[in-house]
Amino acid sequence: MKGSAVLKEDAISVVGGADPKAEPAEEKLEVRVGVREDVDDMRRRLKSLISKAVVFGLNTPANAIVADIMKKSGLVDEKWVQFTTIEVQNNLQREFIRKTPKHERVVFIPHCLRDAKNCVAPVDEDGYHCKKCGRCVIAKITAECEKRGMRWYMCGGGSQVQNLIMKHKPKAIVGIACFNEIQMALEKLKEYNVPIQAVLLRKSGCVNTEVVLQEVIDTLDI
Repeated sequence: MKGSAVLKEDAISVVGGADPKAEPAEEKLEVRVGVREDVDDMRRRLKSLISKAVVFGLNTPANAIVADIMKKSGLVDEKWVQFTTIEVQNNLQREFIRKTPKHERVVFIPHCLRDAKNCVAPVDEDGYHCKKCGRCVIAKITAECEKRGMRWYMCGGGSQVQNLIMKHKPKAIVGIACFNEIQMALEKLKEYNVPIQAVLLRKSGCVNTEVVLQEVIDTLDI
């Protein structure tokens, strides 16, 4: 890592640090080499910083808010830029989600979270139907959705999600996906005028991806 400003996700943690030039309300983040568990601390602290930044910059373009947070945090890794971008967009739409009853929201779960080799879920035009076998995190996610009276669909991205939106006409959406899928969904949903809260996958890919379950639960509880 000598001479490099780019940090891998599993080697990041955050500690508070005073910035003599910063205003009292601002929080300065400092990165140091640590263990993988520190990544969750980074995500929490970034969320706090983003929430404050959005409140004080309601008339500021989202990309400008992201750039300002990246500058203040000192983070340059693409994964953290993506995480911050999604969280800024989430904050800008959060109040619209809060006003939507939970039973009128739909949760989209990517099938790449499945245990691809052992999954027993049948599939049809509405996607996979989780049998809650417990082999992957989807059993817990679907159970949490059902406890709140929220409909869920386990499917691929792109056209399948769009078809489900047209068919079921949700008033609000919670989507779990990789950065590129979320960005495409945000662009598509503009024409439907449907607010969305996105949860970024912690580990992306085509199979056996990962998500932070508590982040999903927190998003369901908005």
